Amino acid sequence: MGIPESAELLKREHAHLDAVIKEEESHLWKNIQKIEELKKAKLRKKDQLLRISLLNFKN
Repeated sequence: MGIPESAELLKREHAHLDAVIKEEESHLWKNIQKIEELKKAKLRKKDQLLRISLLNFKN
């Protein structure tokens, strides 16, 4: 998988995590632990996207 494809995959995964977080936060009885885990996963995806962007910028 090339860099553009992996970046697109990360963007889709990031957007999916965002949607799941919003869904979890909309529940009356929120699962705070699950929301925190999802937010951490979303942040990891964002960090990976930033690394890919920086690698592309350097090349």
